[in-house]
Amino acid sequence: MRLRHFHNIKGVFFDLDGTLFDTAPELIIAVQKMFQELNLAPVSAEIIKSFIGKGAENLVRKSIEQASPKDGHQFFTLGLDLFYQFYDELVDQSIPFEGAEKALSDLSLKGLKLACVTNKPKQFTDKILKKYQMHKFLHFVISGDEVERKKPDPLSIQLTCNALGIRADESIMVGDSFNDIEAGYNAGSYVVTVPYGYQSGQSIDCPKVDLAVKKLTDLVTAIN
Repeated sequence: MRLRHFHNIKGVFFDLDGTLFDTAPELIIAVQKMFQELNLAPVSAEIIKSFIGKGAENLVRKSIEQASPKDGHQFFTLGLDLFYQFYDELVDQSIPFEGAEKALSDLSLKGLKLACVTNKPKQFTDKILKKYQMHKFLHFVISGDEVERKKPDPLSIQLTCNALGIRADESIMVGDSFNDIEAGYNAGSYVVTVPYGYQSGQSIDCPKVDLAVKKLTDLVTAIN
């Protein structure tokens, strides 16, 4: 079912990687630097990109397994520390997708409660949002290392609804991946997708999606 307009919406929740920000270039560089430090064989940027969206630990684990299929597990702990170190130097170089800031601003002016619901670790989430002053539009931010279960589990969306005092059916989850779709759908929120993010090889064209927009600013006229 494709809904053209949403009514009685009180909150809109955004994924970060691949939805608000194009973070792939910096994530890929950090992983590649980690490989160099661990003396592991290089992995292509496209393969690394396919692991983005399920949290830093998953990104590092999958990337190392790709580089060293037989004994990759022994590199994980050090690899994750190295990744954090390298990515912390790069994270605020990522840029917002076109229209992201305007969409947040316009939706905020409509009186909606906005949130960022991401699997990204808090230290990086806060850094990138503050770099571009997007945190000023958000009423709530929840990161992957602040919850027991990351997306696609609905927990982070449920906690966001509780924090903002709204029901799930009064909210919209906006994302670029199957993780966002599953989390939003299972939480009871409406689901909106953007086409330009990181799908990890999984199709986002499915019946659980209520609206597929070409750009974030299309949301403004679709809500209330």
